[in-house]
Amino acid sequence: MNSLLLLSHVSRISLAGFAVALVAAQPARAQETDTVTLPVTAGSFLFSPGNWSGDEGRGGKEYRQTWNPGAYFRVTWTSEAGDGADSPAPVLLLDTSTYDGSFSVPRIAYCLDGIWQGDVVCAEEIPLAGARDADSHELTVFLKTSQQVERWGSPGESGKNVLRVKGLRIPKETEPVKQTAGDWVLIVGDSITEGVGAYELECYSHLVGEGLRDLGYEYGVSACGWSGWLNHGDKPPGDVPGYYVIENSTNGEGGDYLEPISRWNKIDANTSLLDESGHLSGWGEAQQEPSAILINYGTNDSLWKQNASDVEASMKQGLLALRNAAPDAWIFVLIPFGQYKAEELRRAVENFHAARPDDKRISIIDLGPDTAQALTNKEGYWGGLHPNPRAHATFAARILAQMAPELKQR
Repeated sequence: MNSLLLLSHVSRISLAGFAVALVAAQPARAQETDTVTLPVTAGSFLFSPGNWSGDEGRGGKEYRQTWNPGAYFRVTWTSEAGDGADSPAPVLLLDTSTYDGSFSVPRIAYCLDGIWQGDVVCAEEIPLAGARDADSHELTVFLKTSQQVERWGSPGESGKNVLRVKGLRIPKETEPVKQTAGDWVLIVGDSITEGVGAYELECYSHLVGEGLRDLGYEYGVSACGWSGWLNHGDKPPGDVPGYYVIENSTNGEGGDYLEPISRWNKIDANTSLLDESGHLSGWGEAQQEPSAILINYGTNDSLWKQNASDVEASMKQGLLALRNAAPDAWIFVLIPFGQYKAEELRRAVENFHAARPDDKRISIIDLGPDTAQALTNKEGYWGGLHPNPRAHATFAARILAQMAPELKQR
């Protein structure tokens, strides 16, 4: 074959290959042109209160992130005549650049138009199953579990083990639906509140929170394994600060408050939970204080043998600090299910009443010594230190029954 014939033959092959590649690329390009990306700044996103930071404080244009298992966000949109079977599936867009292989990748659960997917590993793009051929759509995504390391961060450095959301890609012929932030409840605690032993969104904090949503409240779960009033959180030595750290107290009084290593007023190492006036704020703006606070601490302070006087001083001063930062919130002090530090917590509430005799918006929720007894056998019907899902369901029902009457009066 002479050179001209060879060149002609090669050209025909190249053109044919280009044509095949062009055809193969068309569906992908068509899919891109048929979609639009909702950024996290879109009003159709609503992030759970008190849980999320951004690329600029609690805001910014690039992303929102959280390290709190139980944190969630919702996105709502409509389509004119249903998306149809041929429309591209919604795609959740995450930033996973902080995952360096030193910890297990976090897992999420989500519900799209009533269809649940319960064990999804975080990735850059997650196609979402379940969008129905209907006029309205709602997606709720929960951070379900994460390894208890590398979550808090350090000054100037984000935590690595976080859920970082960039946006949602949806079919183009749709309309975002704005959501409005409203009343909310803050739920604080340790590994039991985080859901250790009840990983599939079965823990009492999630169940109480979902019940609160039916009462008209959003909720934020701020919980961390190993943590306590003084005890650091996450796998020891742990980089998550204690809740309200006091040192050098005497008989549960006085002492020095250590702001840099306390987390009660922070979302993470770089983000304040307070607004400009020093009040707790669900989304960073003024007038967004919680309607109620449910706090479950004392177990780890007891098990890790923290200084007894400092723990009690932390309880007393921490409750008053919460009142100053949330003037109208109802504060529910939950006695740990194992009755750890029960008497100290009761004294802390008595101290609150003595300091603020006209303030009636604080109460104790105590599931009693029988609950503690039921948790003494790890293989028992309710499990051990970390209750099983059966116990969590029972506890949630009893806790919500005591919270609801007070919240309904608001």
